[in-house]
Amino acid sequence: MKRHELTTKNDRSRHSGIPPQGAVWVRISAFLALRSPNTQETYAGIVREWCEFLGHPPGSAAGGEAMKRATDMHAIAFRRWLSERPGERPRGAKARGDGGGGRGKKTGLEYTLSNATIAKKFAALRRIYRMLIGAGLGVSENPFDTDRVPPPPKDSGRKRPTEMVDFGVVKGVINGANEETPKGLRDKAILCVLFGGGLRRSEAALLRVGDVRRSRSGTTFLYLRSTKAKRDAEQALPPWAAAVVVRLVQSRLQEGAAPADYLFVSYQGQGGKAPMNEAVSPSGIYKLFKRYCALAGAGPNLTPHSARATAITRLLAAGIPHRQVQEFSRHSSIQMVEVYDKRRLGVDENPGIDLSYGEDDD
Repeated sequence: MKRHELTTKNDRSRHSGIPPQGAVWVRISAFLALRSPNTQETYAGIVREWCEFLGHPPGSAAGGEAMKRATDMHAIAFRRWLSERPGERPRGAKARGDGGGGRGKKTGLEYTLSNATIAKKFAALRRIYRMLIGAGLGVSENPFDTDRVPPPPKDSGRKRPTEMVDFGVVKGVINGANEETPKGLRDKAILCVLFGGGLRRSEAALLRVGDVRRSRSGTTFLYLRSTKAKRDAEQALPPWAAAVVVRLVQSRLQEGAAPADYLFVSYQGQGGKAPMNEAVSPSGIYKLFKRYCALAGAGPNLTPHSARATAITRLLAAGIPHRQVQEFSRHSSIQMVEVYDKRRLGVDENPGIDLSYGEDDD
C-alpha cells in the first residue's frame, strides 16, 4: 500500500473505496490527489504523524474527529514533542554523544529533528487546516496559525546547510568523468546540467532524449516537465555544457533510443557497465556527484544541490540582475534568489576585516 493512502485496506473493501470516517478524510485525500507524488507522500506522512499524536489511527472516524477538535494547545504540545524526536545525524558528528538534546535553542548539533523540518511539518498542516476550514466541515480554528503557534525559525540551527563548490574546482569535478565510456559520458552530462543548468537532481533524472532542444538562434536548452513550481520550463545551457549533453544525445540515438526514452539511464551488472532502460534515480545522481567531488578534492559535504547553489551564486557574483537570475533558477519569488545573494558575501569580504580603533591596530 502506498504511503499516501490514509485508509486501511479493510475500510476500502467494506465501503467500495469510500472510507466510513466521513468528509475529513475524503477532503484530505482529494487535497493530496492534486499534489505531486513526492508531495503526496510527504504530506500524508505528516498528517499520519499528527493524527497518531492526537491518539487515533489516521483514516479512522475517531482520528477525523480529533483533527476537527484540535486546538492551538495541541499544536504547541506537538511542537515540543517533535523537537525531541530523533532526526538526521548532524554533519561531522560521529558518535551519538556528539549531539545535544531537543530542549532549548537548536544549534545544529542535535540528533533531534531540526527547526527546518518542524517548520515544514507545521506549514503542511497549516495548509491542510485552511482547506478543512474552507470546506465547511465544522473546523472552527486553525491550530497551526502562525499568530497562535509560531513555527521554529527554520534558518536557525541548520544541521546540513548547503555548501557551494569553489568556482575554481567546478571544471575539475566535471572533467573527472571519462566521456570515452558510455557511463562516463552520462556522468559528465549529468554534472553539466547540474552546474550549467542549475537543475535539481529530480529534474535531471526525468529528462528525456527529446527534451534536449535547440532554439531558432542556435541556443541549446532543456525542456523541463512538472518542475517544483508545478509548471513546465525551458532551461538554457551554456555552450560548454551543451556540447557534452548533445554528445550524449547523439550517443543515445545511435544506440536506438527514441525521443521519449530517458536521457540519463541507469547502469547495472559487473562494474556497472550494462545500460538499462530505466532512468537513473535521484539517489544515483547524489552518489555519483559525491564521488566526482571527492575525486576533485572539492570537499566532503557537497551535494547535487551545491551545484545549483554554485551556479546561481556565480551569476549573482557576475552582476546579473536578480530578476534575470530568477528566470534561471526558476524560483517562485525573487526573495529566494536574495538568499543566495547573501551567501556570496563570505568571511573574506566581510566589512569586519577593516574594523579599526586606531592607527596602531594590527
